[in-house]
Amino acid sequence: MSVPTVAVIGGSFAGTHFITALDGLLKNKANIILIEERDHFYNNIAALRSLTETGVAAKLWIPYTNLFQNNKNSKVIQSRVTEIHENTVTLANGDSVAFDYLVVATGSSVPSPSKTTKLTKSEGVSEANTILAAIGAAKSVAIVGGGVVGVELAGEIATDFPAVKVTLIHSGTNVLNRSGAKPKTIELTNKQLAGLKVDVRLNERVVNSDGESSILPGNAGYGLSPFTLTTQSGAKIESDVQFIATGITKPNSDLAVSLGNVLDSHGYIVTKPTGQLTSFANIFAIGDVSTLDSGKLAWFAGQQATIVAGNVAALINGSKAALKEYKASEPGAFLIASIGKNGGVLQSPIGVFGPWLPKQLKSKDMMVQKPWKDLKVDMNSAK
Repeated sequence: MSVPTVAVIGGSFAGTHFITALDGLLKNKANIILIEERDHFYNNIAALRSLTETGVAAKLWIPYTNLFQNNKNSKVIQSRVTEIHENTVTLANGDSVAFDYLVVATGSSVPSPSKTTKLTKSEGVSEANTILAAIGAAKSVAIVGGGVVGVELAGEIATDFPAVKVTLIHSGTNVLNRSGAKPKTIELTNKQLAGLKVDVRLNERVVNSDGESSILPGNAGYGLSPFTLTTQSGAKIESDVQFIATGITKPNSDLAVSLGNVLDSHGYIVTKPTGQLTSFANIFAIGDVSTLDSGKLAWFAGQQATIVAGNVAALINGSKAALKEYKASEPGAFLIASIGKNGGVLQSPIGVFGPWLPKQLKSKDMMVQKPWKDLKVDMNSAK
């Protein structure tokens, strides 16, 4: 007896959480196909820790070996999807993969190294180790962007390399201002950054390099050689190492253009609260690439994945009940930023906390271990 095929594009937090949930709900009632460019799961939450601590980089790459627990016919295809159609997707090599249901979980693009562009573990580990060595040899580091990534990166470097002068350059009036941070959150963040001797430059917008359309030559996300950044006010900031931490550049949604008018003005895939695309009841989108939530966090992506897995299972099982709907978070309701391994700030519906609680939840290990447990792989096998 044939069973339906559920294809999932993207094997990061949203995609793997969906697969784990659906695999548990349906057992052998569906064949699941994960289509992912990378040869391993990549834990970008802990990416910044790999730039300051030896041995962490290899632990960010986790094999998909035990992803499917209940159906031996489920599989992983390592490839890139170029087009999506109503019941098939086209791969980069021209092959097609048929599906009954599809979940798009392709995430978003962020300047490396907060999300690496490398597709293999060996390349990714090599990149992180190269950056780690450069920071260790530097006397000064400049970080452009005072959002969560910029604050976290400044905290990581200032904690592990206290002799390195760290300058955080932000165009806003306060750090974390685009993350919905409350005054208390900003106060706690500034206090901890000051304690680490991070030089925070506010209201300073860095201009593009001469003859370039980007801050660093070649639109690079980082630079590992001496370079002088220039701000609109004319300030010159010299550093040995530079990082661009200006947030999401774009959702990875180009593959969905082939479906017609399914993207909003910012490039996100428009979905109903059920996760379904408005014109395709069998196609869903979750995580950073979708409009399900303006909050682009792994935690929210996991909640979306759980609901959508239940909805796909209900459709496959022929349930007559209404599909469940995801309730988007309130902007700024939840924010957590590590500030080195010993600090951080947590903004939640019940209050603002720091540094002890965010340290326990995130900062002490940057959640290195959790994906290994979720993917049922022994972290001791990391090399």
